[in-house]
Amino acid sequence: MNPLVVTLMLAAAVLQGPQVIPPASAPAPKRVAVLYFDNNTGRGDYDNLGRGMASMMITDLSAVKDIQLVEREHLQDVLKEQDAQRTKYYDPATAVQTGKLLGAEYIVTGAFVAVQPDMRIDTRVIRVETGEIVKTAKVVGEQDKFFDLQQRLADSLVSGLSVALSPEQRELLRAQQERNRIDHLSTMTSYSQALASFDRGDYVDAVDKMQPVLRDAPNSVLVQLTYTEMKRRAADKAKDKAKEQIKGGLRSIFRKPG
Repeated sequence: MNPLVVTLMLAAAVLQGPQVIPPASAPAPKRVAVLYFDNNTGRGDYDNLGRGMASMMITDLSAVKDIQLVEREHLQDVLKEQDAQRTKYYDPATAVQTGKLLGAEYIVTGAFVAVQPDMRIDTRVIRVETGEIVKTAKVVGEQDKFFDLQQRLADSLVSGLSVALSPEQRELLRAQQERNRIDHLSTMTSYSQALASFDRGDYVDAVDKMQPVLRDAPNSVLVQLTYTEMKRRAADKAKDKAKEQIKGGLRSIFRKPG
């Protein structure tokens, strides 16, 4: 190569300074919706259990930074019509349709098919765009060790979403689960029934149904926050009702005689 050309290239490199390689951008979090788990036990007293289980999974997985969870109240808004039709969410076609309405990249469905003597929960992780089932998992365990089932279920869902947790991230997930701990299936069933009342707008009944949950899981942050929100909604609804009664009374006072 011509010495002059070499000299000019070296001079240009010196003037430009060291080349900075921009760091690789972190992948965007996966947007995930966890649908209510189906009750396939044939027992009507467990009809609302899947609502509470989904709520617990949403809260647990929110500790994983690579996952963006669809909020439960937004989920409930979209599922109202399906609830009216008694839709089975475990069905892949239904799940994909719901996932599109929620703007989710992945949808998580589940069904519990037995509760006595052991509880069995089947789950699927579905890619919404293609309808592909990317992960199926089954957890089985004693119903009175519900917390253990919950931990194993969260692990299987994280694995199905191809999220590799560092030791620090795994510790955060475990800490989140411990803060929201519910140990017994009966407590989760009561919590689920309270959520069903809350979703119907019957906040006073929801508060009443939370009493055994508070007794059995007094240290659960999820339980405490849910109870606080239910009380707030009940108080707001009572205030609105009182205002309407006052307005109605005033209208009757000032109504012009016919």
